[in-house]
Amino acid sequence: MQFYVKDIMTIEPVTIKENISIRDVIKIFSSNEISGLPVLDQDNNLSGVISATDIIQNESSNDFFSVPYKEGIEFENLQNSKFLDHPVSTMMSRELFTIEPDATIAQMAKVMYENKIHRLLVTEYNKLIGIVTTFDVLKLLATSDESVVI
Repeated sequence: MQFYVKDIMTIEPVTIKENISIRDVIKIFSSNEISGLPVLDQDNNLSGVISATDIIQNESSNDFFSVPYKEGIEFENLQNSKFLDHPVSTMMSRELFTIEPDATIAQMAKVMYENKIHRLLVTEYNKLIGIVTTFDVLKLLATSDESVVI
């Protein structure tokens, strides 16, 4: 059986606006058990993607993440960091990797592998309709029999 992006994508993914803080992004990641989000501009057009990796690799995160762990130091002390107040627009990736819902899983995997990314935005007529991640592919493989053609 052949599978397509539309078979495994998340429909109506959680999205955020460019002006929300990194603090709020981290809360959304945690409450939704995800590691990346599509970012929309004020007109609800796709403007970027933010991932946990983007946040960790951002230069301004150096001070925040380089605090050595010491027993007894509470995370609340770090929550006052100005780093967390930066808007998502300062750290998001503006390069958008998209795919159509009728693309095969193999086509999707090739794009993800070649670009070393973990999520693709699923678009139709230039509008976001879903998101597909490496986790979705793993879930498909874990729940399918050996006759699956990807």
